[in-house]
Amino acid sequence: MLLDHLLPGICLLCDRILTPGLATPPNAQLCAHCHAALPWNLHPCPTCAVPLEEGEPTCAECADAAPCFERAIAPLRFEEAAQAWVHRLKFKQGMVEGRALAALLTTYIQRGYERTDLPDVVVPVPLSRRRLMRRGHNQALTLALWVARGLRLPVRRTALKRLAHTPPQTTQSREERQHNLVGAFQSKPWPGSRVALVDDVMTTTATVAEATHTLLAAGAVAVHVWVAARTPAP
Repeated sequence: MLLDHLLPGICLLCDRILTPGLATPPNAQLCAHCHAALPWNLHPCPTCAVPLEEGEPTCAECADAAPCFERAIAPLRFEEAAQAWVHRLKFKQGMVEGRALAALLTTYIQRGYERTDLPDVVVPVPLSRRRLMRRGHNQALTLALWVARGLRLPVRRTALKRLAHTPPQTTQSREERQHNLVGAFQSKPWPGSRVALVDDVMTTTATVAEATHTLLAAGAVAVHVWVAARTPAP
């Protein structure tokens, strides 16, 4: 495009000028070298996407009991650049970083699905009203809008609501997270729909599992979880 020639982009990580066609993928605003150096989730659990060692077929938790969602996608480990980008998106409204994360996630989804296998609708994990007012935006919605646009899927931004304000998940143990989130969500009816649930990071499966239970109870037939980054297991 003419605008790309007049106003070339700058790589988010090394500040290299991106001539037309150099960015990988185009909307991620990364040069090929920095794209290759990202903390890719190369060996994810096929069900919950937690990073595994090469050769491990699945994680211990999914081997013991499969989660309620059908599958999870997470292109990056929550480390290095991915961690910095998520922090800027979440707390500083870093839209450039958010668009990069969404572009990487979209490309990863396109490679992992046949077109006919994609869910019917995209739904962001909601914030509580208190946290939304303090933060000013929902980073999951930002990602969901860009991903849905890239995949040409409808997005329902208010179909899933958060009823309760819970403490920051990063300060809670797994058991505390699960207890705090019981009954935290409310959903519109989803008779027969396959739903893609979008969030920025999945640390444990507590939040997405409770949201999935709510969606399934409202009539969804399957829930897929799409996150930009996945925290490695301790």
